[in-house]
Amino acid sequence: MYLNGPARKKDLASGGRWAVLRWFISLLLFFYILFHFSLTIAGTEYATLPVEYGRVIYQYNGKSPNQLFIIGMSHRNTLTRQNGDNTSRVQAEVYKIGEWLIHHEGLELLLPEGFFQKKPPKTEKVQPGMEEKNNCPELDMNALEQMLSHNETFINAEMLLKKHHLLRVKQVEVESIYNNVNQSLQKLINNGGKACDYPAVKSELDYLQERRTAAMLQKIPEIVEDQFRLGNINSKKAIFTIGMSHLHKIIRCLDENRIRIYSSLPANDKSKDYIADLNLKRGNFAVFVILPKTLLDNPKVLEMNRLDKIKFQ
Repeated sequence: MYLNGPARKKDLASGGRWAVLRWFISLLLFFYILFHFSLTIAGTEYATLPVEYGRVIYQYNGKSPNQLFIIGMSHRNTLTRQNGDNTSRVQAEVYKIGEWLIHHEGLELLLPEGFFQKKPPKTEKVQPGMEEKNNCPELDMNALEQMLSHNETFINAEMLLKKHHLLRVKQVEVESIYNNVNQSLQKLINNGGKACDYPAVKSELDYLQERRTAAMLQKIPEIVEDQFRLGNINSKKAIFTIGMSHLHKIIRCLDENRIRIYSSLPANDKSKDYIADLNLKRGNFAVFVILPKTLLDNPKVLEMNRLDKIKFQ
């Protein structure tokens, strides 16, 4: 059957419209797949990271599958071991962020700041079907805050994450530098009343703290690679928890792709200067710096920790 002129033109016009519509739908589908694929490569679908717990404030080399998630946090008082006004709340948010990373990003390795026993108890390797073993409880923020607020017993977010999830916990501190920092801190406390000594002692402590932060940062790729090579983790990913005060130094190193620490001691001994390429760059690691909501929402705290000028991602 042949169509007459007007009917044929109408049919062609209708077919043309459908062709354009199909082309437009295909184009939208293509861009959706492309966008989703790019997020999958980067491993950065942080739109789903619950905003009530925190957010990513800085990203470095985001498309690499080797990933380090740095969570800035608030610790108990170094000397009294007591909680501050918001310590337990921040710790609860850190727990929730860590838990989200475990469930959504497959994190199996935790690297906490601080020096603990040299040979921590062995944890079992994660095997298929072992998820039920932990019987991880659903803990809301109120329950977490209550657990973390007791000053009589010491417990923190990392200890709870280790207790409730199948995590490897590895030492990231360099013992000699860690001990030097503690000795310098004690010297500062003991010389607190001597005004003439304070600037020199404080300068030494600041220098050692920078060396300590750099040492941890440089050590992380080696630990991750080693755990992956041994088959203890299924991907080169780790959570690194550290005090918020260290974040601006870490971000500076990432921005510059290297570590630069100059001696600020009175003699300005150049042999104490430390300049090195960033091991995270050499290991092709993506780095995501995350800040808990309570810290993020406090402008005074951000300013004190030199994060108020950071252009958050």
